[in-house]
Parts: sequence; structure tokens; C-alpha cells
Amino acid sequence: MKKRIRPDLKPRKPFPVVPEAVKKAAAMYKKEGESENVGPSRAWVSGKLYYYSTYVRGKFNPTKTSQGYLVIREDGTVPPFSEAKKPLRMINSTDGMFREILLAGPRYANRSTYNWEELERLLNRIQDILNEPLPPDIQTAFDVFRSIPRKALEKQQELREIVLDTEKMLHELSTHYVITEEFVQRLRSRFYRYIECLFIQHDVQVSTYEEREKFLGYLSSRVSITRFPFWWCYRRLKKHHQAMTITNKADLEAHEDVRNDIRREKNTEKHFEWVFSITRNPRDEEKSEGK
Repeated sequence: MKKRIRPDLKPRKPFPVVPEAVKKAAAMYKKEGESENVGPSRAWVSGKLYYYSTYVRGKFNPTKTSQGYLVIREDGTVPPFSEAKKPLRMINSTDGMFREILLAGPRYANRSTYNWEELERLLNRIQDILNEPLPPDIQTAFDVFRSIPRKALEKQQELREIVLDTEKMLHELSTHYVITEEFVQRLRSRFYRYIECLFIQHDVQVSTYEEREKFLGYLSSRVSITRFPFWWCYRRLKKHHQAMTITNKADLEAHEDVRNDIRREKNTEKHFEWVFSITRNPRDEEKSEGK
């Protein structure tokens, strides 16, 4: 059994000191009954360093729903929304990807692989027991069946690697707390692989139902209680098949939704529509009216 992954989330270096001008700017945009928090990570865009303040009701707690965001330049200037959008997206998406991979990811990366390994052994044993050429369509169905545990195990190993690589990226960021476009791209590539691994592990069960049914139908015509090892393997294989069969309509629709947006770009844009709607940087038209 592989060692359980428990990401070390402790920063490598202390949080950088927030300039007083940035603190004052953040406080100016706070509403009554709110508290603000200027995060340690900064975005580096076009030669400028940007800070990011979050506003919540009552005492600050990172688990509370944000009531507003503000992007502030290093000198305390609050840029217009058009300028703030890019650093805001960089910092917010970096935080979201880290949270998903390092907080939710270990639950998936640490899943037992026993069932997949048993299924692989079982299919190999059935091949040895049959010891005969199969009809072409049955051979195709059997090949698909055999691909299921192989793909699932490959993606399970990849999930572990992604979580561990992302942990290293968190350690890297917590030495300087500066998010660059290159850093976001590297993290996003890991996030896409993470989502794809989870999807494929689910898809190999959803999309192979007909082939599994066909192969089991063939085995049922060959099996006999007098051939106990064969009968036992057949019964075990049926249990694996049943465990992989997904019939819940909502689950199947959710699966197709992910297939149609594998990189979750639609969901991401919906999220940022909300983020931008509560961002307090002045809109460009507001700036023009104030002149």
C-alpha cells in the first residue's frame, strides 16, 4: 500500500509586510460591519506589483463568503477595474486551484486501488482459463474491459504526482509570494490534468457498459458450476461490473456536463462573473465621471 499523501501547507517563509499605503487603501473601501484582509500573495503584471484585499462581514475568516474584492497597486493606488481584472483573476484563480488540488485532491489521490488491481488480476485469470481464440466482437469487448483497470490505475498514479507537484508549487510561491503569468500557466496545466484524471476514472466506467455486458453475456454461455474456478471468476467479474454501472440520471447528466466542458471553462467564467460583480475597483466610466 502506498504512503498516504498529506500535503504540507506551511509557508516556507513568513508573509511579506504589507505597505501602509496598501492597508490604508483597503480600509477606505471597507463597508460598515465588514473587515478586510490583504492577502500575502501579489500579482506581477506588466512591471507592476498588485495586492488583493478581501472583505467579509464581521471578523475576518477565510472560510466566510467574500462580500467584495479590491486590487491595489504597491504604492497604495487603487487602479480602475479594467486594469484590476487581470491581477484579480491571477490571484483568485491561483488560490482556487491550490485549494482544489491540495485540500480536495488528497481524498482522491489516497483512494484505495485494491478493486482496480483485483479486476486486472481477475481479467488476466479469465484469459488464462479461456485459453482459446475469441470471436472478433467478443475479443474487442474483452480488450475494452481489460483497459478499464489499466487506465484507472494510470490516472490514480498521475493524481498522486499532480498533488505532490502542486505541493512543491505552493512551497515555491511561499518563498516570494509573487504570482506571475508563467506561474499561473504552470499551475493551470496541473489543474487541467487533475480534472481530466478524475473524469477519465469515471468515464471508463460509464462509457464501457455495453462492452462489459457483451463480454459477460459470452462468459455466461461458457461458464458451468462444474468448472468452479471459472464460475467463481465469472461471479466476481459480475460484481465488479455491477459496482461500475451507473444508472442514476443526475449522475449521468453531470458526467456529460463535465465531458462537454472538460476544463471547466464555463464554470470558471461564471465564477469570475460573480467575482467581478463584487469587485470594488472603480469602473472606468466612474473614473471618467469623476474628472
